[in-house]
Amino acid sequence: MKNKKSPLENSFHYLSFRSRTEKEMRDYLKKKEVLEIDETIGKLKELDFINDQKFVQEFVDSRSKNKPKGKKALMIELARKGIKVKDLDINEDELAKKAMLKKKIFKDRNQLQRFLYSRGFSTSVIERAVKAWYNSEE
Repeated sequence: MKNKKSPLENSFHYLSFRSRTEKEMRDYLKKKEVLEIDETIGKLKELDFINDQKFVQEFVDSRSKNKPKGKKALMIELARKGIKVKDLDINEDELAKKAMLKKKIFKDRNQLQRFLYSRGFSTSVIERAVKAWYNSEE
């Protein structure tokens, strides 16, 4: 092992920036050429530093506040982080509204629809959001 820090010290350093999924931690420890990956992951889970269920909730809350996205986009991002989610309990209509309020300026309905689609919202949510947006402006 090139690194002089213990596997737990490396892990704590990596976790100091934000919460991580088990997959992210495994990939990081492999990159650091740690041999005791399973033992390290087990210890981190035992200490509750890695908890994928808690990570999902924190991730969705963070995204909802900072860069609102639809279910589809959130599920894709979580899958990239190694978490397969069957369904998320979120209010997509509220998230679409937040996303529109953050951007605020749209030339026309098509631009607004494309923006929401790029953020992973379903067509039914987009239709309701666009209707609400243009009804509130009139």
